[in-house]
Amino acid sequence: MTMNSLPRRFQLVKPVVSAFRDLDGSADNAQLVEKVAELLDLSDELVAQLHGDGPKTELYYRIGWVKTWLKKSGMLNNPQRGVWVLTKYGRSATEEEIEERINEVRREYRSSRASGNTEDAGEQGEDASVAEEGDETRDDRWQSELLNAILQMEPSAFERLIQLLLRRLGFSDVEVTGRSGDGGIDLRGIFKANRLLSFRVLVQCKRYRGTVGPEEIRGFRGAMTEQTDKGVFITSGLYTRGAKEEATSEGKPPIDLIDGEALVELLKDMEMGVDVREKVTVHRNYFLDF
Repeated sequence: MTMNSLPRRFQLVKPVVSAFRDLDGSADNAQLVEKVAELLDLSDELVAQLHGDGPKTELYYRIGWVKTWLKKSGMLNNPQRGVWVLTKYGRSATEEEIEERINEVRREYRSSRASGNTEDAGEQGEDASVAEEGDETRDDRWQSELLNAILQMEPSAFERLIQLLLRRLGFSDVEVTGRSGDGGIDLRGIFKANRLLSFRVLVQCKRYRGTVGPEEIRGFRGAMTEQTDKGVFITSGLYTRGAKEEATSEGKPPIDLIDGEALVELLKDMEMGVDVREKVTVHRNYFLDF
């Protein structure tokens, strides 16, 4: 039965552990969120519900809280950013043992804070929104700031931004084609994988905060009438599960999907509008020049 609201954080502990076990004990963030949503039969609307201004979802943040406490409880490891692995204890613990261990660690955490032991307790309180949402999310405010800067751009400026990003990523002959009657094709270019192989790529851009559904993917694919090797759909929003399934449908031209979270990470990697040193600094004026 489909749920009408997102589960509370503690209600997600069992589904998160079950998701890891179904995924053979390890998962990246996207896999884990999708698996939990599947186990709970969450609607696309609930899965796409943003946390504040985004770019991450509320479900992502609540699962992040669970991962943090499973890690502190010795049931989960984080060998590299974005990858999580159940420990031997996490694979074998019963539901009762998991709940008891998490409550024990949280009591120890509160006690450390009360005694002023900030080394154990961390710099932020347990009830602080960022501290509770998971170790990985403590420095994600730059993502929201960058996404908001993108959302304030004119659509044509957004297309030029993506054009420059594609060039920085190694595309050549990148052309902005977005115009009335283009059927959804905003850019085209050539990606040369190596000295022998190159791919003709068509791109559609959607600069908004909402979700992209399967109908938009089908429309984009229908517009790919000219000979091409690959389609790329880029949005500042999110994709529904239906959209992801449509993009990878067998027997149809493949379409790669880049959502808001992936987009801001690409901009950070290319240092476009951000300054990556000890921390990530967003230069909002950069996006006014397009």
